[in-house]
Amino acid sequence: MSKHQWPELLCRIPSAELEKLAILRVLECSNGMIQLRFREGHPDALNVDDTRRAMQFSMRCIKAMEIPLGDEIIRFDSATQDLLQEIRTLYVDGIKRNHSGSRSEFFRASRANLEAIGHERLKRAHRRLFADCYDLPVHTLDWGMDYINDFLTPARQTRAETAQGKSTTEHSKG
Repeated sequence: MSKHQWPELLCRIPSAELEKLAILRVLECSNGMIQLRFREGHPDALNVDDTRRAMQFSMRCIKAMEIPLGDEIIRFDSATQDLLQEIRTLYVDGIKRNHSGSRSEFFRASRANLEAIGHERLKRAHRRLFADCYDLPVHTLDWGMDYINDFLTPARQTRAETAQGKSTTEHSKG
């Protein structure tokens, strides 16, 4: 997948799917920051049980491509699922297996994904998760949004990518 294709591919996703993707991305990034804080022994880290519960919920949503929120279950159409699977494969190869080419491509895809979603959708997703998600402590959603905002701010992009690489490298060791 060429780095030039991600923005075009992701911008073709229908608005309704981008709304759902926003929820998934805030959820993913919040979980990532929960895991990072726990592994680093951060003073604000959740305890082991809450960290595990957050990870299990997030991974279940990511793998099933379904997000239970209140009385609704958010599901993705098949084209979106296929695209997300391709990005997830880049994540696993690049971050978990430490393949540098896949890692770079994952970050390009992730950035294009967040840019296609846009700040307004991400803010709505944050509010929706705050109101209807009972599986993550609500303050951890701010951690995810802070990471997203850092990642989308060019001057801070390197810091966010370094944090992502560090968290997965440490995870691989443990």
